[in-house]
Amino acid sequence: MHLPFTTFDVFTSTRYLGNPLAIVCVPRALRSQLTESRKQAIATEFNLSEIVFLHEVPKGEDGEGEVADYDIFTARSRISFAGHPTVGTSIYIARHRNEYAGVKKLRTVAGLVEFVYSEEGGGTASVKVPHDVHIHKARLPHPLPSPDMNPTSSTTVPLVSIVKGMAFNLVPLSTLEALGSVSEGLVPVADVFACEYLDKGSGWDAGLTGTFYFVDLGCDPDSPDRQLLRTRSIGSREDPGTGSASAALCSYLALQEGVEKGRGPFEFHLVQGVEMGRRCDIFVSVVRKAGGREIEEIRLKGAAVEVMEGVIEV
Repeated sequence: MHLPFTTFDVFTSTRYLGNPLAIVCVPRALRSQLTESRKQAIATEFNLSEIVFLHEVPKGEDGEGEVADYDIFTARSRISFAGHPTVGTSIYIARHRNEYAGVKKLRTVAGLVEFVYSEEGGGTASVKVPHDVHIHKARLPHPLPSPDMNPTSSTTVPLVSIVKGMAFNLVPLSTLEALGSVSEGLVPVADVFACEYLDKGSGWDAGLTGTFYFVDLGCDPDSPDRQLLRTRSIGSREDPGTGSASAALCSYLALQEGVEKGRGPFEFHLVQGVEMGRRCDIFVSVVRKAGGREIEEIRLKGAAVEVMEGVIEV
């Protein structure tokens, strides 16, 4: 069995920056042969933060070919949703319209994902994040509780799921120096899939528990109506650019705003991966439901650039 693949650097328009992603294309005739264990072995071999298996779209089925199935894997496990694979896959589809002529949505474990492609900035995708935001009861201790490091009065941090299967400890820090000093997540690497702190029996008690550190830098100089954040993400490894964690953080921040701020949209620009030498620029827009206590819509936006192509022998 031979499968073609393409790699992209996502959340950047510059090669060798951003977050690397491998997209493995699966012909319809080989779909049943590509088992979960084979997918996991391929993902482990690539050893990237995530890879995608993009399935050929059956013609004349499922909305006349409007939906493409894609499976997201880390080097350790399948996951329900991730942002940079979704942005990268959307851009790949937009640039390969001969093979995916009618595709307007992607489908993964977390649900359907609508996307819009633009030539802006060399090519960007805006994806509608399938969300099921849940704030867990557990709150882990802040790792740097001194006022010089922690900009809040709380000695604990919120744990937020963006969808069932993806949860993040959201850790505010005061300075970029404090952000640069981070060396590990709040949950040990060996336990990030143990679900120890997730609400038992809630439906959100499965999948990854990562840690997302952030510094609020105020208004984005490029857009005064947009909040600028510097971030770092550590789960089973440090990730250069984490769209799911960015969506979780921005949803949580939007929910903390007063009712007088209305429904939004609340706009954010997150810069991640600087400490790894792989800067990512991630853009998130959040709209609240009336009353301000629930999230209605999350959009994640970023660029991507193609890096290499090849063939996998399975």
